[in-house]
Formats: sequence, C-alpha cells, structure tokens
Amino acid sequence: KMHLHRHFFAAAPFLTTVAAFAPSKHQQRQQNGISSSSPWNKASFFTSNNKRLQPLSVSFSSPPPKSIPASEICPPSVTSPNDSVNAWEVHKFGGASLADAGLYRKVGDLLISESSGRMVKSSEDEEGEETPSGPIPTMAVVSARGGMTDQLVAVVDSALQDISAAEIALDKALEGQLSILNELAPVEITAEIEERMRKDAKDILSVVQSLRMIRSVPPSVMEVVTGFGEIWSAQTLYAYLKHKGVKTAWLDARDVLVVKSEGANAGLGDKGSASSTGGVTPLWVETATRMEEWWNSEGLSEGVNISEENIEDDDGSAPIIVVTGFVATTSDGVPTTLKRSGSDYSATIFAKLVGSARVTMWKNTDGVYTADPRRVPEAFSIASLKYDEAMEL
Repeated sequence: KMHLHRHFFAAAPFLTTVAAFAPSKHQQRQQNGISSSSPWNKASFFTSNNKRLQPLSVSFSSPPPKSIPASEICPPSVTSPNDSVNAWEVHKFGGASLADAGLYRKVGDLLISESSGRMVKSSEDEEGEETPSGPIPTMAVVSARGGMTDQLVAVVDSALQDISAAEIALDKALEGQLSILNELAPVEITAEIEERMRKDAKDILSVVQSLRMIRSVPPSVMEVVTGFGEIWSAQTLYAYLKHKGVKTAWLDARDVLVVKSEGANAGLGDKGSASSTGGVTPLWVETATRMEEWWNSEGLSEGVNISEENIEDDDGSAPIIVVTGFVATTSDGVPTTLKRSGSDYSATIFAKLVGSARVTMWKNTDGVYTADPRRVPEAFSIASLKYDEAMEL
C-alpha cells in the first residue's frame, strides 16, 4: 500500500529552501504548525527504526532573507485571498503520486484536509493550548501523471519514422488520462474537460506531422508536446475536487508564468535531474501582474475569488488552486518548460508570487533511501539524517 510522505520547505519570505522529510498523511501533525516566523536554529532530521516513518523534524539557521520588491509578488488581494488570516500554502505532487485514479483521489482528499486547517500553538506561548488555525488557502502544483511525459516523448520520436505509430501512441496516452478522469467525476464535470483534452491531442498530432518532413525534432516542439501532460493532469485533479464540492479552480501556468531561458534550444534536459532548470529565470514583475489578472478574472468566474457582492454567501472555506507544474511561456508568448524535474521549481516560484508560508513536496515513498531502490535492490531507508547529508544525497 502506498503512502504519501512530505518534503517540507519553509518560506520566509522565500527562495532559500531547506528540506525536511516528513510523515505520511496518517501520522500526527503537531509539527505542521511552523510558520515563517518560527525560530529554526539548527539542522537535524529524525526518524524511527519502524518500517513506516514516524514524524520527522528539521530546524536550521540561515542569514535573514533579502526583502522582496513589492512588484515581484502579488498584491494583498491575492496573497490574502478573501481576507484570509492565513497565508497560502503550496503543495507539490510528482508523477509517482498521480499514477492512477486512486492516487488522484488520495491527493485530492489530502488537499481538502490540508485546506481545512490544523491545530496550532501560539508563537508567543509554546506551552499553551493548541487552537484551530482556520481554513488555509491552498495551491497544488502537479506534474504529469506517472509515465505520461515519456509517452509524449515517444509520440514525438515515433513521428519521425511513422505518423501512424505516433497517432497510436498519442491515443494510448490520451485514453489513459481520460480513463482516470472519468473514474473521478461525473460527466457533467468531465465532458468539457474531455473535449479540451481531445482538442489538445488533435493539436499535438498537427504539430508532429511536420517532423518527418524536416527529419529532426526542434527542442521547442518537444517542450510544447510534453507540457500537455501537466495540463491534463491539473484538469483531472481539478475535476475530482469539483466533484467533492470544493471551492476550486485550475491554473494553466502558460497563461501566468513568464520566463527567460539561457538554454532555449537545450530541450527538456536529463530525466531525474534538476540541474537543467538553472538556466530558466522567471520574469517576476510580468508574472506577478499576470497572476493578479488571473485571480481577478478566472478566479472570480470559478468562485475562488469572492466578490464583495457575494461575500455574504461565502461558506468561509479556503480556495484550492491546482496549478500546472513544468510549463511556462516566454515573453514572446511561446510555450516553453522549466525542463525535466521543473515542477519543484514551479512550486517555489508560485509560492513566492502568492507570499506562501510554506511549500510541501509530497513523495510516494517510504522515506529517504541510500540509493534508488529501483536500481539498487540493496538500498534501504535511512533512520537518521542530518541536513548536510541530505543535501549530498
């Protein structure tokens, strides 16, 4: 049975990130009440020797973060949505956590639980009683479902030799996603999403049909095609949350996140490596402006941004926004990506934009291993790990 575990990042106010490895959803959550004002003063990780991880904790010291120009983050109407007393919290889910319908449900239910709030202690009285935090505005940054990116890469590669093979591969990828979508929500919700996905597939086929003629794959084509994995994944999770009656919306990062890339012709980068994202830099001012525009348009139409006219009818719950990881756009409007493993980067970018108090990276794993157990069968879970050691891994 799979259990999601969290890699925890504190944001204060941002972009120096320190990871801790935390428990499954079923473990106690006392350590989740850490805010950006928490006094983190040393680096240490703790686990138990049990087969399932117990709660882990981390604390660290770092120089005071530099102040962020106001133009690089969104205004209070976004950072404090609907006058929320709590800051946004961002959660990132990779493909292994979204491999099938059951995992999409698990992720959706987890987000609903996280957004409902937690018991916290007052920062002024560590010995005092815990009190409810209240609803927490929640943002989920998602990767493509497990294996989807490789399937879309195969579509592009096969188009060089046989467009019929490419069409078959594309149909397999699409139908796999649609099967999950239709298992998670009724047709009243999925019909429009399915129509968009099928249109996307037609667009993909139109793009790859020209590859056999030019006998090569331009990096921009590979990035455009593979990015649809995240776009389909975000809408799938959104459909489940919508079915559950949650105040939710999905955000296509290509409409908001504007970047410049030093490696514009480098393609996707290596699978499993985050180093390829180093040459991609967000254009913060333009991105923050677009995020505000999205909140005041799509946010209003989807009901996550509550207008003054409807404030009395609001149930007081926090919004859950599902964001496509990995994908972005250039200042010229050309779709691009943050390269392989770029969804983690997406999560920290959006966290800065909305003034998030924390970023949580959820992993479908039993803990931190000495090596990749899929490649090294002798690998085992590490019971205790210091921060410096974690960074080396």
